[in-house]
Amino acid sequence: MDTILNIGDKVRFLNDVGGGKVSGFQKGGIVLVEDEDGFEVPVRANEVVLVSDSEKKINRQNTNTPQQQSTPAAKPVPSPILPARSKLVKEDNNDNAQSLEERIAQLERTVKKLSRRIDELEAAKSLRERLQESGMKVTKAKQGSHSQQKQSGPIEIDLHATELLETTAGMSSHDIKEYQLDVFRRTMQSHLKEKGCKLIFIHGNGDGILRQAIISELKRNYPQCQWQDASFQQYGFGATMVTIK
Repeated sequence: MDTILNIGDKVRFLNDVGGGKVSGFQKGGIVLVEDEDGFEVPVRANEVVLVSDSEKKINRQNTNTPQQQSTPAAKPVPSPILPARSKLVKEDNNDNAQSLEERIAQLERTVKKLSRRIDELEAAKSLRERLQESGMKVTKAKQGSHSQQKQSGPIEIDLHATELLETTAGMSSHDIKEYQLDVFRRTMQSHLKEKGCKLIFIHGNGDGILRQAIISELKRNYPQCQWQDASFQQYGFGATMVTIK
């Protein structure tokens, strides 16, 4: 059975000369032993032994009894334990510093992601306001209801500009694409809690710019969802199906 040590107990080292008084404890079974010079030596609990009352009595008797002159005692060899303790403390500090750096890096990535999302939302809001100020009418993306989705399968969202806007007069290709992406984002957000829901975004074949923009959005903001090309027979390469997970 392991001996239970308490602060103030007299102990001696098993693997080295000397000993001292227990002055504290540290994690990992480390005991702090204060030697006669007042220095605290960290050692493992199983590397010290409690000095019993009988040992104390013998030590006192030896101290009080005159002894014949003897050869000077050899200088105690420095304990090899100290460098080991210093190494352990250093490794713990390194682990804590690395863990802190990882948390900081993660927070920085989250802040950047939120910043991009805020920029996207502000750009979409600005575009809608400009469209409203110019008196342009917009139409909602065509999609099925919840009951239709359960009965007839995936929900279709047609992102063609002719389906979303009454007219594109005065709009640049960039404005049109941003509006299409805004419809995509709002659709994803409105169905994000519907596990297993399938959304088919019809973006057309074209030059593939809108499709690549949608894929980029999915990778960056919806990594938990799955996506793939929709039925080739029905849409060719002009649609992407997203499954909410």
